[in-house]
Parts: sequence; C-alpha cells; structure tokens
Amino acid sequence: MTTRSLWLAAALSALAALPYSGSAAAPDFFRIEDLRPGLRGTGRTCFQGTRPEEFQVEILGVMRGVSPGADSVLARFSGGRIDRYGIFEGMSGSPVYIDGKLLGAVAYSYAFAREPIAGITPIAHMVDAFEEKGGGLRLEKGGIRDGMLPLPAVGGGGLEFPILPGGGAAPGARDAHSLLPIATPLSLGGFHPGTLEAFAPRFRAAGMTLLQGSGAASGDPPGDQPPFEPGSNIVVSLVEGDLDVSAGGTVTYVDGDRLYAFGHNLLELGNTELPMRRASAVTIFPSFESSFKILAAGGVAGAIRQDRGMGIYGIVGDRARTVPVRIGLLSSRGARKEYRFELARDSMLTPVLLNMTVYNTITASERAQGGATIGVTGKIGIGNQPEVRVAGRFSSRSEAVQNAALSVAVPVNYLMEAGYPDLDLERIDLEISVLEKDRSARLDSIRVDRREVRAGDSVELTMTAQRPDGEILREVRTVRIPATASPGPLTLTLADGSALTTLEQQQEGGALTPRDLGQLIGFLNRMRRNDRLYLRFSRREPGVVMRGEGMPGLPPSILSVLQSERKSGALTAIRTSTIAEYELPASDDVIAGSRSVAIEIKP
Repeated sequence: MTTRSLWLAAALSALAALPYSGSAAAPDFFRIEDLRPGLRGTGRTCFQGTRPEEFQVEILGVMRGVSPGADSVLARFSGGRIDRYGIFEGMSGSPVYIDGKLLGAVAYSYAFAREPIAGITPIAHMVDAFEEKGGGLRLEKGGIRDGMLPLPAVGGGGLEFPILPGGGAAPGARDAHSLLPIATPLSLGGFHPGTLEAFAPRFRAAGMTLLQGSGAASGDPPGDQPPFEPGSNIVVSLVEGDLDVSAGGTVTYVDGDRLYAFGHNLLELGNTELPMRRASAVTIFPSFESSFKILAAGGVAGAIRQDRGMGIYGIVGDRARTVPVRIGLLSSRGARKEYRFELARDSMLTPVLLNMTVYNTITASERAQGGATIGVTGKIGIGNQPEVRVAGRFSSRSEAVQNAALSVAVPVNYLMEAGYPDLDLERIDLEISVLEKDRSARLDSIRVDRREVRAGDSVELTMTAQRPDGEILREVRTVRIPATASPGPLTLTLADGSALTTLEQQQEGGALTPRDLGQLIGFLNRMRRNDRLYLRFSRREPGVVMRGEGMPGLPPSILSVLQSERKSGALTAIRTSTIAEYELPASDDVIAGSRSVAIEIKP
C-alpha cells in the first residue's frame, strides 16, 4: 500500500470514529425497535454536587402513542439513592443507556406510585423534535386583544392567568393512571408568601412545584464549573437579580455545543431564548408526596432556544437576551427601596413574569389586602422607537395591588404579542408609591343645568360620587359645548379612562389592529388613564376604522365607496363618532364609573 493510500485510510478511519449528530443514523442511540422486556441498563443523574452517579434500569415495555406521534419506554429503577428517594422532581432528563447506547431521558411518572417506575422519552424523538425544517421562527403580526394576561379573580382572591398551554399537571392533579411529566421544581428567591399564594396554583397546573427560597446565581468563573455532560444538573433562569425564579432538571445529551434536556416540555414556549446555567445539587429532599431536588445555580453557560413537548434544546456558550427591570418603591411609611432584576425574554412568558414581580415588589413591603392606593409611573424602553409611558393610580379595599401590577404587564403584553420583528424591549423603569388608605369612589350621577344649547355655549355640570364609607362627593364644573357641534342630538358622557375605553370598544364593535410597531406605541401612549375622568361629546353616526385609524362621521357617499372597496380585515365599521373629548384635572380620589346625559344642539 502506498504512502498516499495509508494516509487516506487513516483519515477515513478517523472520520468514521467521529460521532454523527444527525438523528437518522446516530450510532450512539439505542433503537426503540430493539427493546424487549427484561433488558437492563444504567441511568445517570446528580444526587448531590455536580458529579452524575449511576442507577440501575430494567425495561418493562413500550407504551405507544402516549401523546401524538410519541412513544414512551416504561422502566423500573433501582440501586443507589433511587431506593430511598424514588422518582424525584428535578430528575427529568436523566439519561438511560442500554448496552452503552443512549436510549432516552427519564421524563414521566405515575402519581402515588409505590415503586420507582417511570417513562423514558426516546432520544431519537427528542433530537427529531428540534430539527430545523424550514424558515425557523416566524412571528405573526396581531392586533391588540384582551384575555392574554393575568386578571384579578372574582372577589380578589387570587390571580387568573393562562401560564401557557400544555405544561402538564402537578402530582395527583389528574387521574392516578395517567403517565404525567415529572414535576419541574421551580425555585423562587425573594418572593413573599402572598405572591406564592396568588400565583402558585397556575404554576402547579403547568406541571411545576414551587420551592420557596433559592440562592441567587453564584456567578462562578467558567473555569470553576465542570462542563455539561449527560446527567449534569441544569437550571433555566426566568428571573435573575434581586428576585430569582429558576426551573431545574437534568441534561440528557450533549452534541458539540447542542444540548438536550428534560425529556418533556418546560412551558411549551416553542422558539424562545432563556438563560441556562450549570448547577449544583444541594440535596434530594425525601417526601411521601414527591421527593425533590434542591439546586444552587451557577454561572450562565448558554441559552435555551426551543421548548417543546419532547424536551428543551439549548446552545452551550450562546447568550440569551433578557429584559432589565428597575423598580423604585416609596412605601406607605416613607421608606424608599429599589429593586433590580432581569426577566426572561419571551412573548408569552415575559408579561406573566413582570406581573408577578411587580405584584411581589409591592406585597413584600405593603399589605396585599385592605384599603390601599397605589400610584405607578414608568417607561418601557424600546430600541429605535419612542418610549411607552405608564401611569395610573389604583385604589381599592382588595384589588389595588393586582391592578397596579397589571397596569405595567398589559402594555408589555400588547407589545410582545403583536409579533413585530423589529421590537427590541430594552428596559422597564418604574416608580411605585403606596398609601394605606382607600381613596376610591364610584361615580353616582351627572346632570346639566339645561338640555337645549347652542354650539359654543357653556353649561354647569354637577357630578356626585360615593366613597366606600358612604360619604358623598359633589362637584360642579363649567363645561363648554364644542363650537364644531352641528345641530341635533348629542350625548355627554363622564367616565374614568378604563370605563370610557370599554364603552368605546363596545360602540365601535372591535379592537384596532395597528399596521406597524410605531402605530402600536402611539396607541399605547394615548391610552386613557384609569385615575382621571374624561368628558366626551358624541353622537350616533357611521364611520370606519381603516389601517388602524378611526374615521368617524363620514358622509354617506364616502362611506359607501370605502365599504365597497374594503378588504378583509382592513376596514371596520363604527357606529359612534366623537365630537370632542377632554381630560379633567387630577383629583385626590380615584373615581370610577360612567354616566351619560343627552342634550340637544339647537341651530
């Protein structure tokens, strides 16, 4: 054999020895078709510290179709600390090997199981789930819509919000015969028990169990951290800084800089970007209900890029963008505190986390129930765009904290759910003040001193409102009729900003759909304040909303032309035209409600 042939043969042998990253013919994977009951293997997970330890695995069988297009391998586990702890929270993703080949990740279990039996997600399913098969992430542009955020529950007894679909369920939440994702331990550092009480039910419904108290990330130098390997601890950071929220699990497979973990979804976010950290296991806490791992997070080691039903997928060494938040709080006792933290950047998750952290910031210093008035001002910084301004006061005997937190989360939700690719959420800066006194009042009645007027005339408007203790507020204002009002009936409406916006949506029959990010920011900055009263003059006459802009009071000929040429979704008919609207000066009380009176404009 020539020297050239020897060199070529050596090169080919070296290439053949390299691991192949594709899922179709991965030599290190054990095929599910080759499984049979009684096969034995080993698993790896961290019980303490950062070094994975082995446990024993016995294959019981394959469960077909546990979810659409997915199978699960049922196995019994034993040996080492498994005999003491059983299947525990934080074990999700622990790799299982048969004959030295990777079979998959420990990911599912049965509620109230008397033996350590669990379901294994095949590694081939996990790798295939994250294959790029097209154009990658595609964002759909949407309109402003309601119902995507936490809202105060009826009676103020908690917060209702869709924490995200498909997140599994807490142990025992479903029938005991269901194979459920192993619950993910979610550690929360710096959170008040009242916050946990308000938000925990929804996180539990998403397949998470809350662990109060967690050490903030240590930020150890990279050289002091062992590299990720199958069986290593992994932490996904949702909030970092003065507050900490992190979800823990186990690494299944590492292929170069690509990492696969959990074997089931975290929150089924799809394409996302979440900081991932190495971690050290403090201990496994044994429990009759469900044992769980306590983790101490290390420094940032990469970014989670996908979160799907088969697991989570990240890039080691990558960097996930976060949203910096600063909150200055002036307490009811005159003390000032400042909080700084960063939120995971995700269109569905960021508003929920912002709502929870703002709620916690207030609750940690003030009472969550009882009379309170909370003022919120702030700015949402967006790259290459004007800032979004936030302002409002919220007063109630039970829901002031919830509503104050929502006042910040709602505009962020609008921005992120709209799906504009040029949105770059740079920062959120807030100032919050608290007064432990209920300054709310309900608008009771309005009347004018005369019902027939001419355009440009002035009338006296008398308003009455009632405080929760029964005290009646009465105020008289001089109001000028718009000089541009044409003869005919006119409706004068006095309402707070929120009530007037709701009334306007009912009358105009739908929400506006901004044509671009700049128009959406303009809409948000023009939103009426909940703590101000607005005086609106309107009348019933047709108009349209076209390209996101209202066009009321159109002549019938123009309206006919526009309606005949309208395209689907481009034009919406409206039935009420606003002649003029005024914002009244701020009051010491937060008055809510809406009242209207009819007047006649004489020629």
